[in-house]
Amino acid sequence: MIMCPACQHQEVEGALFCSDCGAQLQNVASLVTQNIQTNDISREALDAIPQEQKKVLASGSLTLQLLEGGQILPLADRNEFTMGRASEGQTVMPDIDFTPYRAYEYGVSRIHAVLKKTKDKVIVMDLGSSNGTYVNGVRLAPENEYPLSHGNIISLGKLKIQFLLQN
Repeated sequence: MIMCPACQHQEVEGALFCSDCGAQLQNVASLVTQNIQTNDISREALDAIPQEQKKVLASGSLTLQLLEGGQILPLADRNEFTMGRASEGQTVMPDIDFTPYRAYEYGVSRIHAVLKKTKDKVIVMDLGSSNGTYVNGVRLAPENEYPLSHGNIISLGKLKIQFLLQN
């Protein structure tokens, strides 16, 4: 756990902003950018979830944090959430609607991706979106499940969201 310097609220490791007051928790300028090789990533590497995370999943709650603006989106006690944006005349609405966060400008599809929580992992799956779904910069193949770990950055088009798993 890390403590917010502004309000002393406890946050999970890896959080960039305080969920209580919105203060920045890490000096973004000091973060190091790394190149990610997408050609050498195997399915086995994506499936590898640390054993300690599997234990936390049984009791943990899921939260999404938008990297631009720092908005916190706690997810209800459900096992599946569609993510996307709403538009006029749309009959099927996403469970998590990013319309208020300029989703159209960022290239988020109406029904872009899905998050699923199982007994031992959380997965994300692109639903054939126009601009793709990425995890830590790696583009996901549509209709394939990919496991998430605490702190992963999910990009729906160009909308970047940090996945947080809290005790």
